[in-house]
Amino acid sequence: MSMNYVFGFALFLLLLVALNIYFFYTLMPIGKKSLSFNVPSIKLDQSPSVFKDIYDYLNYLPNQYRNRNSKFFPLQKYLLTSFSPSDNIENYWPTQKEVGTGSSLYPHKNGVAGQMLSAMKAGQIVIVDNAVKGTQLKLLLLLETHQKLYFKPKRYERDHIIHGSIVAGFDRHNAEVFAYYLAMTLNFTWIPPSVIRKLHVDREIFSIATMGLRKTMIKNGNGEYCIYGKCFYCKINETVCPDNNGEIEGAAILYLDRPFQFQVYKSPWRRNYRDSKLMEWQRENDFCKKVMGTLSTKRILDLVDISIFDFLIQNGDRHRYEMYKDRILLLDNGKGLGNPSVDELDILAPLYQCCILRLTTWKYLELLSGGSLTETIKLMSSFQDENLATEDHFKAVERRLLKVYATVQYCIGRYGSAKVFKSHW
Repeated sequence: MSMNYVFGFALFLLLLVALNIYFFYTLMPIGKKSLSFNVPSIKLDQSPSVFKDIYDYLNYLPNQYRNRNSKFFPLQKYLLTSFSPSDNIENYWPTQKEVGTGSSLYPHKNGVAGQMLSAMKAGQIVIVDNAVKGTQLKLLLLLETHQKLYFKPKRYERDHIIHGSIVAGFDRHNAEVFAYYLAMTLNFTWIPPSVIRKLHVDREIFSIATMGLRKTMIKNGNGEYCIYGKCFYCKINETVCPDNNGEIEGAAILYLDRPFQFQVYKSPWRRNYRDSKLMEWQRENDFCKKVMGTLSTKRILDLVDISIFDFLIQNGDRHRYEMYKDRILLLDNGKGLGNPSVDELDILAPLYQCCILRLTTWKYLELLSGGSLTETIKLMSSFQDENLATEDHFKAVERRLLKVYATVQYCIGRYGSAKVFKSHW
């Protein structure tokens, strides 16, 4: 073999290695400067490498996650059919045997969901009482058809921005209803139906109120009855008063009555409400290793699903979770929709710390790209003529969905698809 041939072959190998190194550092997002999304300055001292890496992946997301997926159109049509009230069903209410069976908490196919919401919105109320459990003001409505509804009254206008911590402020009634439509669009169907409803204070509250509720109602300077209720944080100087039409708007949520016995658990990723001390999961990026030693893979996958749901609406108040028939229920979603300009990425901690996800969840998320998610929510809620949120909030949900995609891509880049996606749970 001639020296010229050896020299030429060696030069070829050197060029090939140089080209591989060049394309590796050119195409890989990790370590490159962000192009369009800036890494937020908040909380980077807690997990700088994770947040930085996720934002780098965000800047290099494939176009498929920014464009609409045509495969979702049949599913969207199916959802709209479910939420369009059927004229052939009148005052539909599920039987006890229908609740908590199959793949959803309540039946919702063939117009049933829409008809149920219509019944919740217009059903005749016979008794109103305080709902004393919980930290926020709620009423308990008994309908003449014997169904019960929680009623969370409106505290803020849709465009009011909650500043401060992720758990600041009163519950947002519209967040409860938004969360219901969001969950159904995500195929997270273990959530009670919720709808916007208005109650006339004199005719639909005071005149049929229990004595206990009347004791928590006072007249304001205009001679109108206002409610401060009975709950852990209820105060006489923090009342809910009627609008110019004498009405109080709120979220009517279908009440899960007996024999529904929930099992309640503390979330491993709960926050510290007492002081500024960080929880263990906020200090340690490998926190999931400890969780995997105490919880099953199925339970962790459930918590990952819920973290995605909570991140999209920015509900950072999932300090506990309720289970029924080995399913986590999506209850108490009122802390969502606080500030459309803020994306608290640490709500996704179960996802980016564990880096596992149901393959079915991922495949469904991929279908919702390019605006399909919020468009579907708007279309479904339009059947009840509901104004759920400002356009800024809808845009924020789409922006956060991109960050969910980026977080999953970060996990794939770190561990590979085979280890991230779970197909048997």
